[in-house]
Amino acid sequence: MKTYFGIFQPKRCQICNKHKATRKCPKTRRQICFHCCNEIRIKLECPKDCKYALKSTQDKNSLQLNNYSESVAEQQGLLDLHLKKWLKIENPIFENKTPKNYAETETGKKKIDSFLNKHEQALKGALSYNYVREQLGIPLKEKANKTHEDVANHFMELVINYDHEETLPLFSHHELYKTEGFKQNYLKRNLAIKAFKAIREFDLIRSALSKEQDQAIVEFEINGKYPLSLVLQKMNARWFIKEKVFGESGMVLSENEFIQRIAYNYAQQNFEKAYKDLKKYMQVFPDSANLHYYFGIYYSTKGKIEKAKEHFFNAVELDPEFTEAKYNYAFLFQAEGNIEKCRELYEEIIEQNEEKKTLNNLAVIYENDGQLEQALVLLKKALELDPNFELAQKNVERINEKKNATQNPSESNETLPSK
Repeated sequence: MKTYFGIFQPKRCQICNKHKATRKCPKTRRQICFHCCNEIRIKLECPKDCKYALKSTQDKNSLQLNNYSESVAEQQGLLDLHLKKWLKIENPIFENKTPKNYAETETGKKKIDSFLNKHEQALKGALSYNYVREQLGIPLKEKANKTHEDVANHFMELVINYDHEETLPLFSHHELYKTEGFKQNYLKRNLAIKAFKAIREFDLIRSALSKEQDQAIVEFEINGKYPLSLVLQKMNARWFIKEKVFGESGMVLSENEFIQRIAYNYAQQNFEKAYKDLKKYMQVFPDSANLHYYFGIYYSTKGKIEKAKEHFFNAVELDPEFTEAKYNYAFLFQAEGNIEKCRELYEEIIEQNEEKKTLNNLAVIYENDGQLEQALVLLKKALELDPNFELAQKNVERINEKKNATQNPSESNETLPSK
């Protein structure tokens, strides 16, 4: 699959000229969209070797379709076309009447609705037969379980209506946004993305599920011009959004490769090349906690502390378990003397994970406050994690000397925080 960075002009369907072309049709020999593909294959006119061809069935009354589709939306569209024909065919289940005629009575409507419910249960709610209900005047049925595409579509609808705060419950770490600081950071960060603010319309192109069916990618075309993919994960039987990627669905899998490239340049001290890559990749992966983390490292090396703080905080907002990002964020406050803020952050880190550098630095703060025993407890934990942690060893010696010193206390060495 060809991939793109940023905004690009894709090919349009050569039949409708409305939607993005996603496949080559062997019958028409044109690049077409899945909507037009559905119109062709519902007539059973596709060559047999076409992977999208609808397989015929011996039972014309059947509601089931045997086909390959790239999204639930595509499958639903094909099913609706099939149901349009099904409504006009006499069916022995309905006393050899067409569903349309059978639904002329309330009893008939109830029997048809019961029939549709059984089919939907077999499909586990992935597809809906609401097209039939709508045509026959039967009350529509709301899906009990939202699919990954339902959640992705709902997110996009909220975005184009500027209901950005309403999108927060759709994210995998939505509990975080109950904190005002994180909520405001989310809004500020996203509204600073020009491509995100410019979304006016969207068209679902394709989606994919992981083998375990707990991860998903849904690709959209935005404003008829460029791709946007949403990455989702399933938690407690519900779908939530993890991140958005301004690129085709195939681009999502490239993020780790780009992160490794940046990490390599950092290891080689090639910070300027890493910075150029960061700027380029951030346009595609604005929700990458790793990219924000490396931006924070870059600005720290340049002495641009406020910019570094901004990116470290972004990384924590995007990934609350990103201990290293929170540690660096806290260390910047400690370096500038904001002890209360860094103490608060260090304590949050330790609640999540007893990390050695954080234990050492919090011990330094306790020592400076005269809380020597508390400092030693933290340093002991740090040394249990890494017996060769030299800074912690020196700090233990320093504090013990201070406790035991009776003469010339001014000769003691300064306690050492980790960088």
